[in-house]
Amino acid sequence: MRRRIVGFLLAVLICGVVPQINIYAEPKDETEAKMTPEEYFKTLTPKAVLERANKDIEELYGLKNFYPTQSNGRMLNTELLEQQISEAIKDPGHFTGFDIVYGTSHGKEITHKGKVMTRYSGYNVFGDDVSTVGFPWDAGWSGTQIQNFNLKPTPWIGKNISKKFDDFPTNFGSRLPEKLTEYLGGETFEGKIIEALNAEYGDELYGTNLMYNNQNKQYENRIVYNKNTAPKGGWIKYVHVIQPPTYLSQGFGRVYLKVGTYMDVPIAAFINTKPNDISAEFVDLPSGAMAGEEVQVSVWLRSTFPKRETTKFSWSVTRKSDGLPLTVAENQLKFSGGVAAESGEIAISKTEKRRLTVSFVMPESDVRIQFKVNENGKEPEEELLDNNVLDSDVLGAVKLIVPRELKLPYDMLTKKEKINLPSSTATLQLPDLPEAKWTGNAKGELTVTNGTPELQKDFFVDNNPKIDEDSSVITRTPIVTYTIRRVDYGDNPMGKKWLNLDEPGTPLSKTGEVHTEGSVSRPYEYKSTWRECTGEGEERKCEDKSKIEKGTVTAQFLPNTVSNTYDMYVYNGMKDVPKREYRNEIEDNQTDSVVKNLFWTNEPYPYDVIRWMHHQDENGTKDPWIEAPGQYKREFIQQASGRVEWDVKSSMSDEYAQARDAAAKRKNNKNLYDKAVFATDKVLQKHDYPIKSGYYFNPAGSYTFTVTTEVFKKEKPEDMTGDHKDLLNSLIKSFRYETDLMFINNEKVAVNINNVELKRKGGGFERKPGILSVEDSKSVNEASLITVLDRSKDSTRYTKKVKEIKYSDKRGGDSDKFWKMVLEGYSESYTLGKYTNYNYREYVEAGQHMYKITETSTITIVVNSGNVPLYTHANMPNGNYYIKVWFDEVNMTKGNHAYKGLKTLQGIEDLDSIKVTVVGSMFDDLNN
Repeated sequence: MRRRIVGFLLAVLICGVVPQINIYAEPKDETEAKMTPEEYFKTLTPKAVLERANKDIEELYGLKNFYPTQSNGRMLNTELLEQQISEAIKDPGHFTGFDIVYGTSHGKEITHKGKVMTRYSGYNVFGDDVSTVGFPWDAGWSGTQIQNFNLKPTPWIGKNISKKFDDFPTNFGSRLPEKLTEYLGGETFEGKIIEALNAEYGDELYGTNLMYNNQNKQYENRIVYNKNTAPKGGWIKYVHVIQPPTYLSQGFGRVYLKVGTYMDVPIAAFINTKPNDISAEFVDLPSGAMAGEEVQVSVWLRSTFPKRETTKFSWSVTRKSDGLPLTVAENQLKFSGGVAAESGEIAISKTEKRRLTVSFVMPESDVRIQFKVNENGKEPEEELLDNNVLDSDVLGAVKLIVPRELKLPYDMLTKKEKINLPSSTATLQLPDLPEAKWTGNAKGELTVTNGTPELQKDFFVDNNPKIDEDSSVITRTPIVTYTIRRVDYGDNPMGKKWLNLDEPGTPLSKTGEVHTEGSVSRPYEYKSTWRECTGEGEERKCEDKSKIEKGTVTAQFLPNTVSNTYDMYVYNGMKDVPKREYRNEIEDNQTDSVVKNLFWTNEPYPYDVIRWMHHQDENGTKDPWIEAPGQYKREFIQQASGRVEWDVKSSMSDEYAQARDAAAKRKNNKNLYDKAVFATDKVLQKHDYPIKSGYYFNPAGSYTFTVTTEVFKKEKPEDMTGDHKDLLNSLIKSFRYETDLMFINNEKVAVNINNVELKRKGGGFERKPGILSVEDSKSVNEASLITVLDRSKDSTRYTKKVKEIKYSDKRGGDSDKFWKMVLEGYSESYTLGKYTNYNYREYVEAGQHMYKITETSTITIVVNSGNVPLYTHANMPNGNYYIKVWFDEVNMTKGNHAYKGLKTLQGIEDLDSIKVTVVGSMFDDLNN
């Protein structure tokens, strides 16, 4: 297999061009930054290459001295590095990286394309064989593409091999360095493996470079790997990562086949070696649409620039019939995708790709769509401009689809035809004979034959009796009836066998034939006379005689064939109804915002649909109408939402107000000091909450949050939905009461609020803040201080409204707009043109349900509802202490709810807080 272990790659290399560029990720000085690649390569030595590779590995993975000068008793192959440095100097434009190899080449030696090659160029740092660059597939090829190999999953399990980078980053261990996290973008190595395989093998023919000695030559024109493909489960499930990539170096791994061999797999570097580039690409570009149908066209914008760049873009959407632009008023033209404008500026970085969309109602004309980004390549400067301008005309889109006149419409199952065939006449001519006359009726028949019995079913002939009449002119005008069936065109919706045409506006045509021919005969008679003589001479005698002769006259009906071409129009729905873009975000998701609105796409629910189709009788009456099953299941998808609102029901300032006021007025009534003993000294009144250590200071406060969710479910829930319940519980668990005050427990031990013993320090103790939560509410002396008031305490704290989303399965019946947004054939789903032009409209099959569930819960968390006294330690050092109530962030990815894509709901950093000042102790009061 071909594969390269790369220790170092240039950040930018343009084939055939050596511009003045920065060739360092972090240039040491201005001189080096201005070097050309050729100049830089001349400064390199094997030692410098090794140092740079080690620097990259340490910065990205935290691994020091990853590449030693000697590994497993083998020295670094400096000769190979010197050779590659020399090659890079001669041809910097085609440099792909250095091989960090230990030992020397070994293994099988072959001659391939006139070059002597050894299978392995050496060993890597772990002692694995390193395949020589360009070594062919000397064992041949089975013809199975790389992505379809029968691979062993997780080959590292049960093997004595390193697992550090396998299933990356799960098995990596410690937290990933910041820069590596940035480059991975929260992903695994999967995307980097596919990127490297695309470059190494993508759409390459076996015979180009891989075939050795004509082995399996029958596959020489077969592609070995289809770009952007992976085995089921992804490459990361099978690749044993031997060397990780860096921003400048390509890594590699190995997959093991179940037949007992292996293949080396490259892993692309994080830095793109191609020139910095901003590119645009059409997505969702339809080839055509019908007038009145909504069209959506999107463009993906990508950038390889190292920093976020701002550039200009513009859309142009015009009618091809007159070149005039589409308008907002007439065509409902609108733009979306973060920059909802026809033109302007847009910012993009290498770690993102942005999608811009234009939508409009199709006019009575073909439409031309053009998109331009950084058209002149100046802001920012880039050399590749071929991918900066897009034109739909180049791709042959977007054309106006005009259906032909219908004969058998899209919604017709059978059509019964009644045809009056042209009159056929047979004329009998009585022969011009003596005393000729008809002696009987004309008899015969006009035969009517079904020439296409495979098309014209239930064939019946009327008004064509057999001929037996006293007439010499026989005329027949038969009437035929037959049925044209959709099923005979290969389309059988009722039998759940649907035909799908690339161009539903073009009908399937079949020609039916009815043939007529026949004859009629009539008997006649005439008088035949002659003279009969006997004897000779005078004795000769003659006598006139006669007799009646009989005959038959036959006349043919002229043969005739009547042909009728029947166009059957076929449309059985689109595979996917255009999906709306729903919001997936949290508004005001900051730690100082006490109201946060959540939006997410509700989980999809598949459901069965029907369409109404009909039979048609010979009079054109559409009857009966029949429910036909829809070809595709549809998905009910809607915008789900939620709202979380925090409030302070009773703040600490409220709770301690009575005692603080009594202290300020120097009152000596113990009943007034209900929750804390504040210092009455006049000099201490400048502090918000002055106390002397040794007295009780009871935690207090009451906090409320309200959660409202609106979701859609296929079944009516008996109780609280899982979506609401799990979000509610997560918010309850996120409550925190935090303080660094020092208390004394029943064992006379100095503890924090969590009853954790405090270490002595000087004449007092070290501060150790404690945090109480709903899950850990035990405090000093094991007193539980956190109480949750929910629906179990008061049923009015939870309300639920369930509204069924109504629909009708009756033809012409109305359904809620939520249904019509996901059914084909309605303006709400932007597919009204399918009904207008294809007679196609879907209805929800009876017996299915969908409900909108709105739930609201109000939770109150009370701190120390029993007013349990907690005594501060008399030796608590003087100083400022704090008490803070806050809510931690909520991990939305737990569970399998549709809102898991929102990832993190930020909590409230400081919902309530006070500062307590300790000056002196209770002993001061006792001594006084």
